Amino acid sequence: MKVAFVAPPVPAVPLSQMQRLYYFYLFASRAFTVFRHLTEQDFYRFWMLEPVHLGLLQLISYLEQYDIECSFFGPISPEGENIDREAVLLRKILDRADEFDAIGFSSITASYKTAARMAERIRQEHPDIPLILGGNHAWVRYEEVLRESVFDILVHKEGEQTTLELLWAIERKTPLHDIAGISFIQNGRIVKTPDRPRIDRSQLPLIGYEHIEDNFTKKELGGNDRLSIPISRVTPLTGCTNDCVWCADFWKPKVTGQSQKHFREEITYLMERRNSRFFYLGTHDFLHRLDHAMQIAEKIGSLKPEMHWEAQTRANPAATREHFRKLRQADCRCLHVGVESANQELLRIMGKNIRIPEVMRMLEYAREEGIETHTYWLIGSPLETYKTARQTIETMCNWLRSGLSSTAEINMLVGYPGTRFYENRQRYDITWVDPDYSNYDGRNQPTFETTHLTKRDFEYLFHRAMDEYCSVLADTIGSKEQVTEKLGDRFPNFDPAFMEAAF
Repeated sequence: MKVAFVAPPVPAVPLSQMQRLYYFYLFASRAFTVFRHLTEQDFYRFWMLEPVHLGLLQLISYLEQYDIECSFFGPISPEGENIDREAVLLRKILDRADEFDAIGFSSITASYKTAARMAERIRQEHPDIPLILGGNHAWVRYEEVLRESVFDILVHKEGEQTTLELLWAIERKTPLHDIAGISFIQNGRIVKTPDRPRIDRSQLPLIGYEHIEDNFTKKELGGNDRLSIPISRVTPLTGCTNDCVWCADFWKPKVTGQSQKHFREEITYLMERRNSRFFYLGTHDFLHRLDHAMQIAEKIGSLKPEMHWEAQTRANPAATREHFRKLRQADCRCLHVGVESANQELLRIMGKNIRIPEVMRMLEYAREEGIETHTYWLIGSPLETYKTARQTIETMCNWLRSGLSSTAEINMLVGYPGTRFYENRQRYDITWVDPDYSNYDGRNQPTFETTHLTKRDFEYLFHRAMDEYCSVLADTIGSKEQVTEKLGDRFPNFDPAFMEAAF
């Protein structure tokens, strides 16, 4: 059996001048701290990061254990060119569609409409190929997706075992009802089977990075035979102990992850075969289990001096200065900490489960041990007011000025479908929700209004936050002209929207 897996592109986002300046300083501040060892060639390669879809590449490696032949289709803009990524990707799929027994897509909310358009075109030209959709948006809105799109079957939550059983059923032409974790239409009625328990991710094979180039020409790869990944996102742990009402990963409360052996093999492969020079541990809660975190750090530290890394975590009040000393000895360059709001009551309402003094103590420990810190902040927290938004902006700027936070990132809250924030609008005083899913990427425009703040209020506060952020950065690292001169050719020339892949 042969299957195509597609990672549809998120639509390009129009950026205001203020947003462009914000991304300029966001990248520059990181270039002066954790990225200072990267070269001009490394920065040039950043535009290649978009097609690295870890979820699909993991699924492919799992299926290949069972002799299912897979081909990966991902978007790319050759040498950062401004092209229609959707049209180019669709053409590639259509040119090869006759080879496949099924075509599967994985999309987030922002790319759902792109996936639906592409699927409709495939259905027009190849009406007999089963079309499958996975990803959060598919299963939290399964009835809507099945009624309004041409997708035949939706895969719910984690897809490895579910997709395997589904493909076997398609190949053997057997009924789908006994497959856990899917939904489909039969005789005009929507059928949803029971959810499947989460898989033990330590048992999964290594991610199928070798499939990245399946459908890219050498020209598209900038004349190279393989795609280089200067900054690699790896996930030794998944899941989070937070209970944030707006988080799209709300269904992953249990922290699980790779085996230590596979983690070391993955990062070794990425260093040796993909030119990786820096690793971002995209672990929602790296310090959840301090003993486990120290073990991961020890594994990474054994690869020095080539290895530099950072991790995402929540504040853990049990973390001591000694823990941060061990992280630095293992060459941890930075910790990413989600603060979101400077108002303790809003943190309680959103289920963040942290206290500001504990966050500050952890950031102080990190600074004292020579570890940079990157904090995340939100405009539009549940029950946000003008006053609480101003409090958050001022706190973010004060922490940057004092060095408590080395770098920072400010975003607009997006209430994704399926989250408690989105589904309980009355509780959070939401009076309007943007119906256009393609805007749900956090950078374009507000996606809701409340009794406290209108869409225009959110836009003003967001741009005010970026303006004050840029003013602080101008005072600390220099004007745009000074920063450009300092970085020289090490500053890449591409659309700022692509920079987020590097953070």
